[in-house]
Amino acid sequence: MAGHDGHRQRIIEKLDSGSLCEHELLEILLFNAIPRRNTNDLAHRLLAAFGSVRGVFSASVKELESVDGIGGSVAAYLRCIGKFYEAYYETGERAFPEKFEPDTFLTFLSEKYAPLEKEVLDFYFLDEHQRITFCKRFTSGSTRQVVVKPDHLTELLVSDRKPYGVIAVHNHLKGSCLPSGADDTTTRQFQLICSIHNVLFCDHYIYSPVGIYSYYRSGRMREISKDFSIGNILSGRGG
Repeated sequence: MAGHDGHRQRIIEKLDSGSLCEHELLEILLFNAIPRRNTNDLAHRLLAAFGSVRGVFSASVKELESVDGIGGSVAAYLRCIGKFYEAYYETGERAFPEKFEPDTFLTFLSEKYAPLEKEVLDFYFLDEHQRITFCKRFTSGSTRQVVVKPDHLTELLVSDRKPYGVIAVHNHLKGSCLPSGADDTTTRQFQLICSIHNVLFCDHYIYSPVGIYSYYRSGRMREISKDFSIGNILSGRGG
């Protein structure tokens, strides 16, 4: 059993290398459906029956069950993955823009946040090429103001997804998009936390039905970045 587990671990470690064959990819997928059996032979039988990974994922449950070793639950598991990819390619849309560009991002915010009936706070992660790689949403689950503690952002910044830059977006369900005193305090906290972790805090947007406020476009982000940079604070130049 130790050798069996060791094989699984070795093949999983190859995932990011780009060197896996089709049968190895299929073998890894089958690990979850068949946790305590050798899935290598089964992966080969599936490929022999359907010709390719695409063929496996396009097969019906009944067709999958015709392969020796494939029972109803495993067939349903593979068909579910196939349906997932069908939906993925049919949709063809990302949940957020691929790259951060101020003008197009404003259009995205208008479309994305207008239908919301609850207050949310989203953090968009950017890489060094301004590509948006990830979004983390916090919500109160009601129409009340969402509260995010500094620790929540810290946990995101020290995760494996550590970004080059961060954009914060939250919404007001009604009234003005202008920031409140609490919004200003939160923005300063976010800037300081990002600075401590050597991450660029790019902007904080506030969406409301009457407009969108940007700390950067208003000119305030530069001031906040200066006053709440950890380097400036330690040297006595910060706020």
